[in-house]
Amino acid sequence: MKDPIKKIGLQNGLILGILLILFSTYLHFYNLELLTNVWLGFLTLVIMIGFGIFSILRTKTVLGGLITFKEAFSSYFYTILIGNLINTLYLLLLYLVILSPETKETIRELMINLNIKLMQQGNAPQKTIDEALPLYKSFDPFTASEVITSAVKYLLRDCLIGFIVALIFRNKRTL
Repeated sequence: MKDPIKKIGLQNGLILGILLILFSTYLHFYNLELLTNVWLGFLTLVIMIGFGIFSILRTKTVLGGLITFKEAFSSYFYTILIGNLINTLYLLLLYLVILSPETKETIRELMINLNIKLMQQGNAPQKTIDEALPLYKSFDPFTASEVITSAVKYLLRDCLIGFIVALIFRNKRTL
């Protein structure tokens, strides 16, 4: 692994992590309603992919315009990993130490309402919705294990996207 790949991934990952912290802070302290906005979730995903692509392009420039799949994916992965790690640590601090129980309950209610709304839009029978409601109400998304599990799931999703992006931006080197 070449040093510029890690350096660029770390730099861009730190910037991404700081942006995600600022975004999370805004959502949790100024506008809880936006936590369940699906379009905002897609926007966050696009921003993360954009940072990964930017890392690949910077790495490709530093490497003289030629980049292998491994180098492209590594640059993308380091950026996403560092950004996700910083955001996850912040969310753990936020959920376990900072947020009040009342705020957590408000967020849980918003999440339950979103899930019910999505089930209704998907034409789920009312019986299915009624059966799912106790599960939603007993679910606690603020435990350390749930935060870490979600972070790992999002990282895996981002890795799959990273594979595709790396395939697009790689080129073959002539030896």
